[in-house]
Parts: sequence; C-alpha cells; structure tokens
Amino acid sequence: MSEQRNIVILGASFGGIPTTHYILKHILPPLKAKNDAKYHVYLIDRSSDWYFRIASPRAGASIALMPKEKLLYDIPTIFKQYSTNDFTFIEASITSLDTAERTVSYKKSESLRDERLSYHALIVATGSKTHDPVYSMHTDSKATMDAIHTMNRQVSTAKSIIIVGGGATGVESAGEIGEFLNGKPGWFSQPTPKARITIITASSQLLPELRLAIGKTAEEKLKKLGVDVVYNTRVVDVATTESGRTTVTLAKGEKLEADLYIPANGLIPNSSFLPPALLNPAGYLVTNPKTLRVDAAGPRIYAVGDIASHSNHTAIQITASLPTLLVNLKRDLFAFNPAFPGEKPKGKDREFKPSTKEMLTVPIGSAGGVGAIFGWRVPNWFVWMVKARDYLTGLLVPGYLTGDVVKKEFKWSREESVV
Repeated sequence: MSEQRNIVILGASFGGIPTTHYILKHILPPLKAKNDAKYHVYLIDRSSDWYFRIASPRAGASIALMPKEKLLYDIPTIFKQYSTNDFTFIEASITSLDTAERTVSYKKSESLRDERLSYHALIVATGSKTHDPVYSMHTDSKATMDAIHTMNRQVSTAKSIIIVGGGATGVESAGEIGEFLNGKPGWFSQPTPKARITIITASSQLLPELRLAIGKTAEEKLKKLGVDVVYNTRVVDVATTESGRTTVTLAKGEKLEADLYIPANGLIPNSSFLPPALLNPAGYLVTNPKTLRVDAAGPRIYAVGDIASHSNHTAIQITASLPTLLVNLKRDLFAFNPAFPGEKPKGKDREFKPSTKEMLTVPIGSAGGVGAIFGWRVPNWFVWMVKARDYLTGLLVPGYLTGDVVKKEFKWSREESVV
C-alpha cells in the first residue's frame, strides 16, 4: 500500500483559505501524478464559518450597515468544488503540535477526547485575535454575532464612548460609530454631536503606520464626526461602576468615565497549542522571514499570516507572501526523498521581500477616509471607491470564495526548480 502523506493547513482565514485553494489547484494534481504516495489535504479550523473581520468596525456600529451575510461565509461551501478524495475540512479546536511525532492534535466540540492527525507538510495559519470579540472570531460564529449584537445595543444608547487604540481598527470604529450616532457632515455644515466619542492612544499620532500628515487628516475627519483624540497616554486600569458605566484610568492618574468602552488596540497570537520553544517572547511562531519555513520545527513546516513572527498583520502582506510560501512548499514536496526525509531541496529557495512602502487605506465613515498605496497618498474619493463603500466585501471576498485570488500558478524559476 502506498504511503499516506497528509498536507495539513491550520486556520481558515486570509492565509489558510488561499493556501488551501492553491495546493488543491496547482500542487496536488502533479503530486498525485507522480504516483509515489497517497496525498490528502486537510484544513482545520475551530469554526465552520470564515469571519471577514476587515468589515467588523462597521458591523460593530450597526449590523444594519454590514449584514451577517457579508460577514460570515461557510467554509465547506468555499471548498465544495474539490473532491472528498483530495480534501477534508475538520471543524475542531487545535490542541497541540508534536514536532517529533509530526502530528497535530485537535478536539471537536462534541468529542470528549483529542484526535491526532499526522502531517507530511504543515502550514500554520491560525492568525491572531483582538481583545474585543467583535473584531475577530474568538470561538465560533454564534459567539461573534452575539458580541456584535451586544455592541450594537450599547452603541445605540451610549452618550459617551471611549475607544482605546489609534490604529486602523480604532480609527475605523470611531468613524463608523461617530457617523451612525452623530450623523454625516455636509460640505459646509457639521451636525451637533449626540454622543461624545474619545480615542485614547499611546502614540503621538493616529495611524502610526502612515505619515504624520495623513494621521492629522484622519483626526480632522474624526472631529467632524464628534470624535476627540487623546495622545501619548496609556490605559492602566478599566473598571465597571455600579451603574454599569466604565471608568478608565490613564497612566498619569486621570480618570475618564463612559457608557461604552471599546478596546481596539493590540493583537493576541493564536499560538496556545504550539510548543513554547517555537515561539518568540510575544507568543508568535518564529518563522524564517525569507523562506517562511519554521526551521526549528523540522522539515516542511511553514507559517503564514498573523501567527508568523515576521508578519505586519495586514491582509496585503499575507497575499504578497503567498508566492514565497507556495513555491517553497512545492519545492520541498517534489524534492522529498523517503531515504533522506529531512534533506533540504537543491537549488534556490524563493525569498520573501516585504514592501516597506506605506500600504493602508482607512475608511472614516461611509464617505471616504485616508490612506496610502505603494507610498502614494490617496485622496478621499479613492478610499471611498476602494474600501469605504463596503469594506472590501465586494472586491476581496469573491476571490477568496472561488479561489480566484490564487487562480494563476506561481511559476518557479530555473534556479528554484527541483524537477
């Protein structure tokens, strides 16, 4: 009987979904044609739904502005085009990784014990989560929708709101909530705010990923929506009062009180199942920034997306890193020799060279926003056209659902080829 060689992807989001599509479209067919083993692709995620978290700031303001059908997508349906002989989706929580035995353990919700799956190649794409469950899926889609509905109810009645975090999520959320509660400003008029919204950031500017001038423009747009910004300070304590309001204590001792507190700062890596020896001090998986291999974990193990130590936590960088990941995966799979299972392939690896240019668009309400593309500052109308209208649900989602985002094969060069 032929040897069973499993290709396992952990996590179904911006890294895991296109990686799975690509393997099934471009790597698995020629692997099977070699007829040297049986290959099967497994995708494991704790939820059967993909949450399009990019759109979460608008959903957090009101689900009427960003309905459920634009937020959640059934993962088995995404991959229904592929044969069950080639692909299996497992809805389960990943519990551990054994790099010596080369197995992944997982637990299904209805199961009392862990199950184990061996891997020939492993791609870790488990990503990260936010402090507030509105902005990322913490457990399953029901819990996510419950969190969104809870925030919606709180937003609708709030007269004062504190948002911690001056990055894209905090700015977008403030813009969406400000427009929803206080109204959209006109060309020559500005509505009287019904709610007081405050952003607190430890940075000296909004959107520190972008130049100062763009951050200043963001602040000006937010002010028109009734949003103030407090710079250069951190929140050191958060407490709930007897009346249900939230008291926030700042680093200098000042206390602020609000009807609603939204933590929109920072990320937590989804790495609790990984061996601590493979993680950096922040809890991210130590990944070779050039090859995207996890060198310390053994052969044919890779990381993509937020979980990887090299990540800048943007969908743009994830997409840009896919050619490197998938060319090197193909090289390793086709060069594999059972007599020397740990031997590296001959030739040249594909190396990832991340862009250092500004690449971020940030809606501030539905009328536009700020940003830069490839280092070029973009005008308000461009942000409206590209992202502010629907938070990319029309532009980006279809390519992930169909696999068109990786429709074309990433050809390896003569130096990279192992066949």
